[in-house]
Amino acid sequence: MTSNNLILKGKRIAITGAGRGLGRALAIVLADAGANVVLLGRDLVVLQAVAEAIQGRTNTLPLAVSCDLAQAQSVADACKTVLNENELLDGLINNGAPWLTGNLSDLSDQAILGAINAAVSGTLLITKGLLAGLQRSEAADVVTIVSSCGVLGWDSQQGINEGMQDSASTAFYAAKHGQSGLSDRLHHELKPQGIRVSAVYPPDFDDADPLDSSWGAPSSRQADVDNMSSYAVVSTIVHILTAPRSCSFPMVVLDNA
Repeated sequence: MTSNNLILKGKRIAITGAGRGLGRALAIVLADAGANVVLLGRDLVVLQAVAEAIQGRTNTLPLAVSCDLAQAQSVADACKTVLNENELLDGLINNGAPWLTGNLSDLSDQAILGAINAAVSGTLLITKGLLAGLQRSEAADVVTIVSSCGVLGWDSQQGINEGMQDSASTAFYAAKHGQSGLSDRLHHELKPQGIRVSAVYPPDFDDADPLDSSWGAPSSRQADVDNMSSYAVVSTIVHILTAPRSCSFPMVVLDNA
């Protein structure tokens, strides 16, 4: 995706967790496609670095807003800042959510609450807080990056059976199932208003960066050359955002080929 293919020109799209990984990749690619991206995340310094990278490519400096999804007041303040700058919003990508590993008995109560508050309550609150802006758009989208961990029974025993210490925790699974449920219900609630709601369920994938020459290339993993990269996830989301409005994508499950 380059500035010569401005398929999202004029669209204003907010992205949570935009400072690193998939969120950063989405921000750069969508900006290259002409979108006016709004960057949301906990670390304002990191967000500003992404904003400057985008400015160097598009001559437009995106709005960067500090937002801790686990803190209701932080979410409310962020939503106010986003809509004060421009009361219209064409898209929201709910990407921000903490990764949490470990056995349930080893996790602190604070870690469990933090993960679920950010992924579930935070996603609900930021969607609610920005809904007025989405309702002002003629063609709005809400896309939530869930994870295959949010699909009931999807390889849920694999990490446990293999003794993987870095496999997703029960709390992470719970958070992702919460996101799945909220996206499903929101799809039905907002459909009459013309707002498309999509949930994307990627498996584990390798992080790639749009500023790297390997962007779009196959995974560099020697042991698993077929492993998905964030390029595939970003491409899927671009397709959702640019598809004809007669199409909707309530649930998109990705799997390695």
